[in-house]
Amino acid sequence: MKIKYAIIFVLVVVLIGAGVGLKMFFKPHADISKLKSEFKVEANGLIGEFEQDENAATTKYSEKVLEITGKLASKNKLQNGTDLLMMEDEMQGISCQLDSSWAATNQATIEALETGSSVTVKGICKGYLMEIKVSPAVVVK
Repeated sequence: MKIKYAIIFVLVVVLIGAGVGLKMFFKPHADISKLKSEFKVEANGLIGEFEQDENAATTKYSEKVLEITGKLASKNKLQNGTDLLMMEDEMQGISCQLDSSWAATNQATIEALETGSSVTVKGICKGYLMEIKVSPAVVVK
């Protein structure tokens, strides 16, 4: 009799675990434009913090929602169709990979961006690897 209850208990735990796992797997990603920014920073200041002490800056900004204002160095489309904005410096600046669902409905905003002009981007900082990575990101109007 005890074995029967043990088997039922294990099956219930497995089913609950599978349900939670599936719910997390199919959970839609957060709408970046609606998330509150944890930090509002200037692009040059952010780059300076990472260059001065990468570990401290990574601890402070990694996986946080940032609102970054700076000069647009370039805008490109990756091979998979994702829009990529580079801020301040094309080689060691801030790489902002735009959220694909936001970009699909805001192509006019993206096309209106001009190289050399000021732009504000909100996104999740992923860290520093030759450049600061921000993904997913949206352009703040």
